[in-house]
Amino acid sequence: MAAVAPLQQPQRRDRATRRPPLRLAPAPRPRLSRYRDSVWAATLALLLAIGILGVLLLNTSTQTQADNIAAAKQRLAALTLRAQVMQMAADQEDAPSVLAAHARALRMRPATTVTVMPPQRTRTGKSVRPRKLIRPFHTG
Repeated sequence: MAAVAPLQQPQRRDRATRRPPLRLAPAPRPRLSRYRDSVWAATLALLLAIGILGVLLLNTSTQTQADNIAAAKQRLAALTLRAQVMQMAADQEDAPSVLAAHARALRMRPATTVTVMPPQRTRTGKSVRPRKLIRPFHTG
């Protein structure tokens, strides 16, 4: 076991090395004017009011844009429906049976021969005669 050193008595300090005695701090000075505080409070209130108005205007603008988008979507849906109806009408008019009925009403007859017309000149510049008539497949 190690030897333990005996406790030492605290050394007394001389008057020159002693700390000065504690004394009271001076009392706070009374405020002469509350003008600064009122200006500070008014500035903060003004900034808060401007911030609230800004958020209110932003919210109003966002709501207006949302209403405009909803109206545009409704118009787009109506136009899409109209385009679909028009496409269905065009498809019905282009049906072979409808075209044949229109042709009969105009006293048209089906073609029995088809003439194939090649280009008038070849790459070398020579003219080409039309080919012979080609018979289409037999229709009814």
